[in-house]
Amino acid sequence: MVNPTPEQAEAVETYSDGLDMVLQAGAGCGKSATLKMVARSDSRRRMTYVAYNASIAADARRSFPANVLCKTGHGLAYDPQRFGRRLQRPRQTAHQAAQALDVRKILNIIGATPSITTDVGHPKAMTSKIIMRIALDTVTRWCYSADREITAKHVPQYDGLTKKEAREQLLALVLPVAQAAWQDLLRDDSVLNLSHDHYLKMWALSGPRIPTDVVLLDEAQDTNDVLSAVLLAQEHAQRIAVGDSAQQIYSWRGANDALATFTRELGCPELTLSQSFRFGPEIASRANIWLQLINAPLRLTGWTHAESHVGLIEAPDAILCRTNAGAMGIVMEGLASGRKVALVGGGSAIKQLAWAAEALQGGRPTDHPELMGFASWDDVRQYAFEEDGSLEVLVKLIDEHGPDRIVAAADGLCSEDQAELVVSTAHRSKGREWPAVRIHADFRAPKPDPTTGLVVLPREEGRLAYVAVTRARERLDDTALAWVRDVTAVSA
Repeated sequence: MVNPTPEQAEAVETYSDGLDMVLQAGAGCGKSATLKMVARSDSRRRMTYVAYNASIAADARRSFPANVLCKTGHGLAYDPQRFGRRLQRPRQTAHQAAQALDVRKILNIIGATPSITTDVGHPKAMTSKIIMRIALDTVTRWCYSADREITAKHVPQYDGLTKKEAREQLLALVLPVAQAAWQDLLRDDSVLNLSHDHYLKMWALSGPRIPTDVVLLDEAQDTNDVLSAVLLAQEHAQRIAVGDSAQQIYSWRGANDALATFTRELGCPELTLSQSFRFGPEIASRANIWLQLINAPLRLTGWTHAESHVGLIEAPDAILCRTNAGAMGIVMEGLASGRKVALVGGGSAIKQLAWAAEALQGGRPTDHPELMGFASWDDVRQYAFEEDGSLEVLVKLIDEHGPDRIVAAADGLCSEDQAELVVSTAHRSKGREWPAVRIHADFRAPKPDPTTGLVVLPREEGRLAYVAVTRARERLDDTALAWVRDVTAVSA
């Protein structure tokens, strides 16, 4: 775009006033182009563009003017002299990590492996490997936060271990190991492998000062608190946060909406970009249904130069799923029909899930986060059909096809540039777009509340549906989301 829209012109003008700023930019509304306009409007000042991931940062380096340093948060924190060699170590499994840190000694375990009573009443063996895996996940969740100490709130919640007694038993085993793990990671000769999240946390705890005049934070709605706190502390710099609060879909892994945080903490103006250049009015109207439902202040205007249609699609370019299990089912259907199928992110997640199911079927424990809280495959079946419908698709797929066929299907995937069909979870589709998109039926309608009868949709599920429908450029099949008309309330 050569000429800025009125909204983009207002953003550049607000920047020129020297004000901190929050910019709410809807799906396909030119937020990157707007940030480049800001950068080109003032070439004398040093600017730091903080990207969501490495590929976005690399693209930005090719297109932003020379006065802008384009980095991820991890890129800002990385010290090659201190961390380079530690990051090059061979892969370390949870079992190897448990042996290196000596989990049994930390917990003073002598003899039998401890166990936890699961939600379905069966004992779940807590091997050193499983305890170590949860402890490492706990450290990672803490690294995402702005907290200075590891506490119980950083220990993940697991299906099958939700009741109070199970949770307390889990905390007693995991917290001491997580705290010992962090103390080890602080040492240059640590026995545990260092990750990118670990050194980002170390950097944040040191109170860094970024040598820049302006900070441009992209995709701010899914920024971890650890990075938000660092950027908010850069009081010497002008701070601009850009994103779409309605696309906040990673709170389950520790990300929060930095747009809201910046507005609250800085008291700065909040501007909008509502003109989408990705799709036309018909798809924009579908997006606005979800924006209204989740009470987002933004409404999208479709680009009148783009033709877009909503309706049934026989052969979509992409099918977007709610779950890994749903994606697994579509992959197997596509391959069985002889189509060339690609899965965004590759087949590793599907294979790991199938192997975890195979372990439980064989009476062996697993540390897979979706199945770790179960002692057997029968326990997964019982939990899925009695308490949690989200696992029902997985159980049916495993029971119908078996882990071996699912792993073989994952190995039969092709690259996206060769594919006749691309399959993705909605989470992995973020930042992507395709000409024709179908939403898969594993986006299930919420069940009515047994007490009030209200159909209550969790707000993050509404945001995820909004992300999914806005991936289409020309044609959208959102038949699977027709239940939206029956939703009567939205929860936090």
